[in-house]
This record gives sequence, structure tokens and C-alpha cells, in this order.
Amino acid sequence: MSQSALDTSSARPRLGRRLALAWVALLWERLWPALWPAAAVVGVFLVLALFDVPTQLPAALHSLLLVIFLIVLAVVLYYGLRTFRLPDRDAARRRIETASGLAHRPLATLEDRLSGSASDPDTLALWQAHRARMAAAAKRLKVGTPAAGLLRRDPYALRAALGLLLLVGAIDAGGDWSDRILRSLTPGFGPGAPGAAVALDIWVSPPDYTGLPPQFLTPAAAAQPVAVPVGSALLAQVHGGSAVPQLVLDQHASDFTRIDESNFKAGATITEGKRLAVMQDGHALGNWPITVIPDLPPTVAFAKPPGHTDRGVLRLEYKASDDYGVESVKAQIRRKNDPSGETLAFDLPLPGQHLKDAAAASFHDLTPHPWAGLPVEILLRATDALGQTGESDTVETTLPERTFHHPIARAIIDARKELTLHPDERKEVAETLSDLSLRPGLFGNDIVVFMALRTAQARLQLDHEPSAIPALQQLMWDTALRIEDGRTTTSQRDLRQAMQALQDALARNAPDSEIERLMRELQAAIDRHLQAMAQQMQREMAQNPQDMQPIDPSRMITRQDLQRMLDQARDLARTGAKDRARELLSQLQEMLENLRMARPGQMMNGGQNQSMRAMQEMMRKQQQLLDRSFRNSRGAQGPNGEQSQEDATQQEMLRRMLGEMMRRMGDQNGDIPAPMGRAERAMRNAVDALKRAQPGQAIGPQTEALDALQQAARAMADQMLGRNGNPDGGDPGDREGLDQAARDPFGRLQRDNGNGGIDDGGQMRMGKSQSDYGLEKAKEILQQLRERAGERQRPEIERDYIDRLLKQF
Repeated sequence: MSQSALDTSSARPRLGRRLALAWVALLWERLWPALWPAAAVVGVFLVLALFDVPTQLPAALHSLLLVIFLIVLAVVLYYGLRTFRLPDRDAARRRIETASGLAHRPLATLEDRLSGSASDPDTLALWQAHRARMAAAAKRLKVGTPAAGLLRRDPYALRAALGLLLLVGAIDAGGDWSDRILRSLTPGFGPGAPGAAVALDIWVSPPDYTGLPPQFLTPAAAAQPVAVPVGSALLAQVHGGSAVPQLVLDQHASDFTRIDESNFKAGATITEGKRLAVMQDGHALGNWPITVIPDLPPTVAFAKPPGHTDRGVLRLEYKASDDYGVESVKAQIRRKNDPSGETLAFDLPLPGQHLKDAAAASFHDLTPHPWAGLPVEILLRATDALGQTGESDTVETTLPERTFHHPIARAIIDARKELTLHPDERKEVAETLSDLSLRPGLFGNDIVVFMALRTAQARLQLDHEPSAIPALQQLMWDTALRIEDGRTTTSQRDLRQAMQALQDALARNAPDSEIERLMRELQAAIDRHLQAMAQQMQREMAQNPQDMQPIDPSRMITRQDLQRMLDQARDLARTGAKDRARELLSQLQEMLENLRMARPGQMMNGGQNQSMRAMQEMMRKQQQLLDRSFRNSRGAQGPNGEQSQEDATQQEMLRRMLGEMMRRMGDQNGDIPAPMGRAERAMRNAVDALKRAQPGQAIGPQTEALDALQQAARAMADQMLGRNGNPDGGDPGDREGLDQAARDPFGRLQRDNGNGGIDDGGQMRMGKSQSDYGLEKAKEILQQLRERAGERQRPEIERDYIDRLLKQF
């Protein structure tokens, strides 16, 4: 086969593809001008639909508009397509030749066949050469760009304006474009059909106390009911339309408020209902099934039965819950079988604001109340933000009362209680107070006590009104406290007030400056209270030196212990852990409330003291390791693997000391306190954490170990005191016993410092006979009395009292 024949055969497939493209181009150039009028009509309708214009018309006019568009569309389609003809192969071939600039119709040559003298070599050669030139020309074939010729039909380029309007309409419709087109194609005649095209905005805002965000309801029907908390505020706005919309909740309908000609607004508070709708001109703009979520009343219960501290302070521990938050918890107390129905109510502190679950313990000193020592019924009541209340079960208990040691104070309190139980027997109570006032020597010739007793007696005899009883009972209580405590009661009250103020500030997230100020005030109140307790203890020792009680060293605290807890609470508050700070302050308050003014006494014998001292030393070292782990976990000293390894070594040594003590106790009597085993396991876990250089992971086990050591110490003290049978224990001549006898309630060695206070730095002087020591003490007391008698700034009543004491000396 010759080269020319090959070129011709290879050009045919390429020519076929070019012809197909040319045919499509011709079809476009003939069809699009015929369809352009119809496309313009459809485009105009889509613009109107996207802007929701048809739905703003009455249903009849809307239908007429659709009919007009259909008629116009049919007309332009008829006139556009009546002259339309499909292009043929010759037209496609001619388009390619024209677009490619070819003369003499070469494409037809490629498809022609030689006729006549096909056997003539010269003619055949000439024919092949001609076809080869035509095939070469076919390689440069072009289809050309289709041209619809719209410029002749649309000289003002209205098609561009139509495209721009379509784009703006699509942006305006947004996600609602399909619904708008559907509404434009379906005019509504029934009341349930879509109404006029308006913008509906509707929000449901739950009450603030729920903490829930507002809900925006879309016009599309919801598949599931919308959850609406009871008391939610509904706000609806309608933009568009002329008729006043209505807000329908079940069967109740209310009109919107007209803002201007086409804007309306409505609001409501949802308390009940199952369906919510917005209607305008008989059409539903929105329709939603709803479920009103009720706000259930709160629940409250006693976490533990009411108890009391060692100082007679009522301890109430509760737990409360509410679906949206507890706002307050109150305690209500009434006397059992009291026909008057009188109640005593007070607030219990909450651990935070708007808590769904709240649990706390509170302390209330009700010993001054006339009901102290009487059977009562206590009821807890919790309240939520709606004012709904929930009540606990009623618990019967006896209100704790204070034990008075001074006989006169005790007699006054007994008379006060008699006045509570039998308010009509005023004469007997008045005679009792009169008899007590005639014995001033029994209450130190205190003129204030004398005048208080005489005043109470006179009022009982002269004032017969029931309203006089509470004031008299308060006077009798204050008088008994003056005899019993002196300044200690005032300091205790100031301490409770300072603690409560700080707890309240932490609960409401007060500023750091306020919390720091309250911390300082609490620290000052603690110092004053401890000093008042120490002075009171001195006075009692002087009056009743034989009345001594044993001290459990595992429950012994020092000023350093209290200061350390307060410093830890301050650090937690500064770092934002205010809930943890409140818990620590609650523990501190419970320790202070249970702090007794115990008179120092001798304890165990020398061997038992040695075991107890070893236990105290372990507790001290465990506390030091815990403090170090806490500082290291907070990065106070930076990451230090060597420090953790050292701490791990010390923790392991402490664990072995504990193990050796457990072994000795097992060999002696086989009775090992269970907390010791827990302490040993906790120490082992702490060692593992410290070896991994993770001091933060060691804090929990170390805290558990320290708590278990304290429990073990208490158990050892109970065993030793119970086994000895003698709470004083030990030989009176034993130096260790004397050392324990010389300690105050805070574990300090004490002696008079010459200023009426306690010196915790000195040692009791030994080597003298008891009579010599007593004589020296008498001389020191006499010297102090003389010095104080010369201080003219002291109150006159105090100077008179000192003068009487000097006469006795």
C-alpha cells in the first residue's frame, strides 16, 4: 500500500470525530436561539420564586400568574421550535471546512471514489496525489467556537441582568430556596396550606437558673417534640404580610403586636401545652409539637443523724438535689409535743451556687437557746429558684447543751431550763436567783453577776408578760457564761463568725483581695481563741488542781498544725481550688469545735510513752514527706528526680519503722491496730510513686498513710488507757509523767511567764520540794497582784477584786 493511501485511511477516524463535534456545535447554534425566549421566561419565574413574590399574592392571583407563565412559555417554545431543523452530515462537513479555511471542499474529496479509467496508472497516480494533499489539509481541521448569535436577539444584554438577579435571589433564599420554589408552584387555598412569604424568627429562652441556652425554632416542622423547660420565655417576630399574626399554644391564641405595617412581635411564658404554632391570614407560618419539661421540687435528706461536737455545737450534715439547682437549705426545729407550735429556723450553708447536687456539714451553736437539752424534732427544707420546696423526714433528737462546771453557773442554767419548761412557775425561779445572789463569795464577789441575778429576780416578780421570758433567759445565759468562761465564749463566737464569713465568700467566688482579708481575720480570731482557752485553763487549774483528765496524744494539736491547715487553705484559694479550700476549712472548723479545754494530766507509763512518742515521730515525718510531695507536684522546686529518689528512700525507712513497731506489738500481745496495716500499704504505694519521680501520684497514698497513723495512735491510746485502768497512769515520780502533766491542751510545756500568760519555751523546775515550789509560786502570784493593783487603767471593779485578794494574802 502506498504512503498516500495510508495517510488517507488514517485521516478518516480523525475526520469522524471532527464531524461529530461540528454537528453538536451546529445543534447548539440552532437550538439555543430557539430556546432562549423560553429560558428567559423560566428565569424570570425563578427570580420571582426565589424572592418569594408569588406566595405574597392571594391564592387566586397566584394561580393566575402561574397560568400566564405557562401560556407565555408555550407560545415562545412554539415559535422558537417551529423552524428548527437538525443539522445533517454535509452541513457539519461544510462547517469544518469553513472554520478551517479550506477551499475546494477537501473533505468531500476524501469520501469520493475514482470512477472511469481507474486502471490508467497515470490517472490513478494523479488521484492518489490529490487525495494525499486533501488528507494533509484535513490534519489541520478546526471545529470552531459555537456562536449562538444571541447578540442579535438580545442587543441590550438583558440575559446578564437576568443571571445577576438569579444569583441575588439564590443568596437571599439560602437554604430555603427549594421550599420557596415549591411554594411558588403550589398556590394555597386551604387554611393548612403555606401562607404568605414572611420571615418568622422565634426563640425559646429557658429561665436563667436552668443554665440552658436559648433555642431557635426553624419554620420546618420538627420530627420530634421540642423540649421546653417550664417557665421559658418565648419571643416571636414576623416580618412581612399585612394581616396580624397569631401565636397559638394548644387552643389558646393571642395576637401579635404590630410594630409597623409589615412587622409584628409577640411574647409569652410557656408553662404548659403540647403544640405551638404561628398563624397569619389563616396560614401556618410555623408549627411545632412541644413537651413542657416540669421543674421538679428539690429533695433534701440528712446524710447522717444530727450530732454534736465535744463543745455541744449541733452538727447537721445534709445532701440536697434539684434538676436545675438548689438555692437554699434551711433547718426547722420545734419542741416535741409543744402545743404552741413555736419553731426555730436557720439557714444551712451551701457549698456553691445553683448546684444540682449539694452536700455539706454545718455547725450551729444552739447551747444558748432555751431549748438546749430538750427533745426536739428537726426538719430540713430545700428551695429552688422557682420557690418550690422539698422536705426531709423529721428526725427526733435532743438538742446538745453545754455542761457547766461552776456550781453557780450550773444552778443558773437549771433555773433557766425550769423557766422554759414551766413558764408559770416564776416565783420558784425568782427565789432560786435571790438565794444565789446572797452568796457572792461563790461567784468571786463579781458585782456584775450580783446585779444580773437581782435584776432577773425583780423582773420575774414584777413583769408578768410572756414577752419578758426570752429577755430574762438571755440575761441568765450571759450571767452563767461570765461565771464559767470569762472571755472564752466571746472568742468562740468571733471565731465562728470569721469562719462563716470566709466560707460564704468562697462559695460566691468573692475576689481574691476579699478572701485574703477574711483569711487574716480568721487567723487573728483563732489566735485570740487559743489564748482565751489557755487563760481559762489556768484559772481552772488554780481552782480545781485535782480535776485532771488524760490527754490522747494522737488527738493533740499545736498552733503549727492549725497554721499549716490555714496556709494550705489559703494556697488552694489562690490557685482557684476554692471547693477544696472550703473542705479544708470545714475540717479545721470541726477540729476547733471539738477542741476541749482539757485539764492536763498524767498519761501512760514510760514504756507506753515510748511507743506513743515513736508513733508521733512517724506522724511528724509522714507529714513532712507529704508537704514535700505537694510542693514538688506544683513545681515549686522544679522537676528534680534526685529529690524524689531521696524522698522515696525516707518513705521506705519510715515504712520499715512502722513494720518493726507492728512486729514488736505482735510479739508482746498479738494485738496490732488495723489502721497500721493500712498505713503500711499506703506507704508502699507512695514509695513506688516517688521512685517513678511522680510526687503528685504520691500525695494520695501519703495522705492515706498519715490518716491511718492517726487512727492507729488513737487506737493505741484507747488500749493503753483501758488496760492500765488508771487514767493518770505512771509513777508520780516518773519524769515523763511529770512532763506530760506539765503540758497544756496543745501539747506545749507550760509555766507562768510572769505576765499571766503561758510560756511554752521553758521547762518545769525540778529538784525542789513540792512545798518550796508552792511557796515560790505564791510569791510570784503576790507580786503579779501588786503590779496589777498599781495599773490605774484597769477597770475599777477589777482593781477592787485585786484589793480583796491582797487582803487575803
